[in-house]
Amino acid sequence: MSNLYTRSEIYWARFKVRGIEYRHSLRTRSKSVAEKRLKALRQSIEDQALFGATGPVSWQDAVVSWNEHIARSISDSTCTRYISSLGQIRIWLDNKTVQEIDGAVLRDLVKGRQRQGVTNATIRRDLTAIASVLAHCVDEGWVEENTAQAFNRKRVPERRDPILLPTDDDIAFTLGREATRFGDMILLARETGMRQEEIAGLAHSSVDMKSQTITFIGKRRKLRSIPLSSVAVEIIGRQPRFLKCPFVFWHMDEDANGKPIACRYRNVSSNFGDYTERAAARAAKADVPYRRFRFHDLRHLFAVDYLRTGEGGIYDLQRILGHTTITTTEVYLDYLTPEEAQAARTGVAQKGAQKRRSGTAD
Repeated sequence: MSNLYTRSEIYWARFKVRGIEYRHSLRTRSKSVAEKRLKALRQSIEDQALFGATGPVSWQDAVVSWNEHIARSISDSTCTRYISSLGQIRIWLDNKTVQEIDGAVLRDLVKGRQRQGVTNATIRRDLTAIASVLAHCVDEGWVEENTAQAFNRKRVPERRDPILLPTDDDIAFTLGREATRFGDMILLARETGMRQEEIAGLAHSSVDMKSQTITFIGKRRKLRSIPLSSVAVEIIGRQPRFLKCPFVFWHMDEDANGKPIACRYRNVSSNFGDYTERAAARAAKADVPYRRFRFHDLRHLFAVDYLRTGEGGIYDLQRILGHTTITTTEVYLDYLTPEEAQAARTGVAQKGAQKRRSGTAD
């Protein structure tokens, strides 16, 4: 057929409708499949031209529509992350319609981002943001397939750094001698395995001191319920409340009129970085061993200790941490003895007195 040609053995369609030439990848090496897709594609475009069906939608218009309809249904942090990614990849998509965004376009985008030196983890976040916009386009009937969702992400494998668990001495040295509200956030992460933004946004209404649980909407809009140790209950219980402030952890700031107001912590990572930087300086001056660590490492430490002490099995831990798949949780088995790992897999709690986390005992 004269309307078919190949590029790198992939069939493409080429035809004119009302004097306008269209070229589209048919994403197949099979001629028979290509002929069927060509017929369907041509019919769709002729319908658009002749009967006023939905025409090509620019990527920029799609992003605007997504922002108006979908962005409100996701968390602020997720929306911010998506918008950041969408801003970074504009040079590859702003001149495209959503109907033109296929595997070839995404491969060019990935290669371009790699040439810029960004990490595979960042590129995967870019693809997730694109997939969110294209999912909206599917819902609107502008495209039939979410090509970013179907993109083979094995092309951009995410290489995770080895988990280095902080010691209790590292944590204690980070906190210093003076008790602070932010320091209690660090201790609560150690006791619950909650993410930093989950702790920063923790509301009193999410805490049930009677049943010793925290229930909240976490990552990916999933409802989570986390059991509290006696130490965690004590940490939350000693936080002073501020009138009209719903958050467990807060700091004083000023509103637009210069009046004092209680606000949740917004820059947890940078605040924590300041803590560890000061601790490292103190350690160097005192000539004592100290290794800086990330806030997220407290979550890893909680997970390993949860399994190591036999408080529950691997599936209990998956539920507490909010992991989508058990494979993500199973990484912590590498930090256990064979006997501990077997007990974690079967969910058999270890017997005997359990030493409480953070060096305290029940």
